[in-house]
Amino acid sequence: MAYQMTRKQYVLSILYGQVMIAILVILNVFYPQYLGYTFIIFAIGIVVFTAIMMKSQLKGVFGKESKEIKSGRRLFVGNAKEVTELQRMDVKLISEMKPMFKSTMYSFLTLIILFIWYPIYFNHVKPIVANADIMVRVVAFLAGYEVPYVAITAINQVTRSAVKEMINVVMNYEVYDRGIVGTGLAIRFPLDSNYYVLVSPRRKFLDIVMVRGKFKMHYRLYTRNLSRLLEIVKRYGKPVKIEQEGL
Repeated sequence: MAYQMTRKQYVLSILYGQVMIAILVILNVFYPQYLGYTFIIFAIGIVVFTAIMMKSQLKGVFGKESKEIKSGRRLFVGNAKEVTELQRMDVKLISEMKPMFKSTMYSFLTLIILFIWYPIYFNHVKPIVANADIMVRVVAFLAGYEVPYVAITAINQVTRSAVKEMINVVMNYEVYDRGIVGTGLAIRFPLDSNYYVLVSPRRKFLDIVMVRGKFKMHYRLYTRNLSRLLEIVKRYGKPVKIEQEGL
């Protein structure tokens, strides 16, 4: 999908996929009468795992880190109505988010590949393996899952690698003397060396930019009172670097 996984999450996703495939192959080999149901299990498994991975990326927003930040003194509030208005006026935002839209579209295409492959392949293989020995059935069913899995994993990896920057427009956010909490966001102050600040007075936003290798995640905070927000971030966030867009 369009979200970025850490190395640990990527390894876990591979392990999870292989375990799922092993379970499905065993079911298909020993209980071929339930072949039609294994696809449903496979699809549900993908959705559940994706949800778990995305939740793990947002755990700070709902966990201990968020509570610690909110225990501090609240200094600034950004509301969804103002953010939506400023976002709508920011004509450059659409072009900035095009790579993310493309990545999401490619991810949906991989699911279409899966839905097309499964019935075609297994309907063709089912009569062939009906009276085959166990090893032939294992190889046939294993290929049925591994081929689309490898293809989908490769496509998703390529599309993720192609997206060097992502923008998360934070619709509701609160700035405390201990950090920032918002929709999909929980960042503590002072900012560590993995973060820097990007400001655009013309477009009315302040980005908290997280750098992970060659990848950058922009947490975008739109506000009409940009000078006040920047003053707070400077004082309590102590960013190592502040950039102004266009300079």
